[in-house]
Amino acid sequence: MGYGKVLLTLDGSTLAELALKHVMKVAGAGAHIHLLSITADDRVTEIAALASAIAQPVTLSDEQWPPATSSADPQVMHQRQDYLNRVARLLGEHGFAVSVDVRPGAVVETIVEAARDGYELIVMATHGRTGLSRVALGSVAEGVLRKAPCPVLIIPARAAKAE
Repeated sequence: MGYGKVLLTLDGSTLAELALKHVMKVAGAGAHIHLLSITADDRVTEIAALASAIAQPVTLSDEQWPPATSSADPQVMHQRQDYLNRVARLLGEHGFAVSVDVRPGAVVETIVEAARDGYELIVMATHGRTGLSRVALGSVAEGVLRKAPCPVLIIPARAAKAE
């Protein structure tokens, strides 16, 4: 049993990678897992993502992630593609069919748009931002929950502290 077509969002942080363990538990044998990484259009989101990545070292990437450059930068897109390809190989070794996608855009809207391609479940981690960063950025997880065309499995930041 399990889900047959799953959308997994990754931003390169250790917190986001917690979702990998969970997606392997909820996806059915041979399921299709689509890895999505978004280069945010707005600089506030990029700066917050960079700060998060600095605070939590990336386990599957050798680069500082995400780079503090424009989302339209081809080098950024290439780095994210390489990162997702490494994750795809890992999931492929566990018997999943995997596809990867790096898209520029507004994070919530881009995730929801991708999910409309027939995905049965969205899996994502939340950074658990509070205070001013949450006010400035809003909550990506909350936005996806409100707009998603399918169920959403959210892995909270506190799950990282429990492990």
